Amino acid sequence: MKLEEAVRYAADLVFSLPKKEKIRIIGHVDADGIASAAIVAIALARAGYRFHISIKKTVPNLIEEIKNEENSLIIFVDIGSSYLKEMEECENNVIVLEHHIGGKEVPSNVMYINARLHGLDGSKEACGASVAYAFARALDENNVDLSQLAIVGVIGDKQHFAGYNKKILEDGIGEGVIEEREEYIFVGKHLKEALENSIEPYFTGFVNSTPFLESLSLKPEMKFEELSEEERKRLLSALTIKLIEQGVDDIQWKKLTYYGKSYGNLYDIASKLNACARLNEAGVGISLCLGDKKAYEKSFLLQEKYRDEIRKEMRELEKREPHEMKNFLYFYVDKPPLAGVLAGLALHYLPMFKKGKPVVALSINDSIDISARADEKMVLEGINLGEAMKNVALKLDGIGGGHPIAAGAKIKKEKEKEFLDELDKELAK
Repeated sequence: MKLEEAVRYAADLVFSLPKKEKIRIIGHVDADGIASAAIVAIALARAGYRFHISIKKTVPNLIEEIKNEENSLIIFVDIGSSYLKEMEECENNVIVLEHHIGGKEVPSNVMYINARLHGLDGSKEACGASVAYAFARALDENNVDLSQLAIVGVIGDKQHFAGYNKKILEDGIGEGVIEEREEYIFVGKHLKEALENSIEPYFTGFVNSTPFLESLSLKPEMKFEELSEEERKRLLSALTIKLIEQGVDDIQWKKLTYYGKSYGNLYDIASKLNACARLNEAGVGISLCLGDKKAYEKSFLLQEKYRDEIRKEMRELEKREPHEMKNFLYFYVDKPPLAGVLAGLALHYLPMFKKGKPVVALSINDSIDISARADEKMVLEGINLGEAMKNVALKLDGIGGGHPIAAGAKIKKEKEKEFLDELDKELAK
């Protein structure tokens, strides 16, 4: 059965409810989860139903909360695969729209629709927002404009435009709600600002990029688009050499950028939603997706704050060597929301992390939040961080999971050393 066929059953379940009934939506706390929840909410509202959204990191405590609510239906999107059994406690019918690896025991009150069960790679070809989009189209074929938010989810989850994601992009472009442009990544910014504030790519040693630019006979206050063709080549050649020296092997100065008719630069929207999620302002992200102009302005401020925090932490990581186990590298970070992005950036852009091993970030508070990142080559060689984190966390009475290339876990504070040792053993397999 194709994904499009599976979601029709979910749509039929919705249509079996009287209009104006309240439907509970639970989304995951990241850009994909926020976009997913917004897609479902907009589609339900258009169909005449009320909704109540919550954006959460985990499910178990939430199930206790929603058990006592008066909901006609509960929809989990981009979250819930690992907690299907617990959903049996809900008196209501439950729809789960997912793409993560999850459990196989599905209670009778749960309709479980996972892209992975329909021939799609949930790490590359369909994210939570992709499945939410399929569901929205099942509710009404005219919801094709929601392809804009689905692409935001694809970008936020760093997936490929392949499989069902490719179809969504083709839908949006075909209907004229998404436009494709090829652009230099530095367009619109002063050179000094562009280099010092850049996160992807991240340049080491650019707390002050003025000497670098002046060595190329370029004025720091100039904008990239003001440069002559020769000046552009000079700058990009020098930056390419710098990234090669940092150990970066995937270097692109131009990329296809997608613009939404209602949202503008969809890469920028994904960045804003990610900042909202990481700074505990998911409500602002949802409002942004629903078209609130004030939310857009606030999300810009959150985005700047989040990027400033990332740059600050990356400058600190530049100054110290990571801890090393046989099968992974790790470091500590004070702010849990930054752990995943810092692990990914360190893996790709910091020379001291270039040892062909996954990178793990630990944040220790009352418990330990853990984020791990690998690269495509490691995954092709057999690394599966999602399975490893899940297995080790379960062994230590914690929770964990994710994708082969990116995963997370949460364990008790006193089990730090045990976790490191067990993860080393698990990755050795």
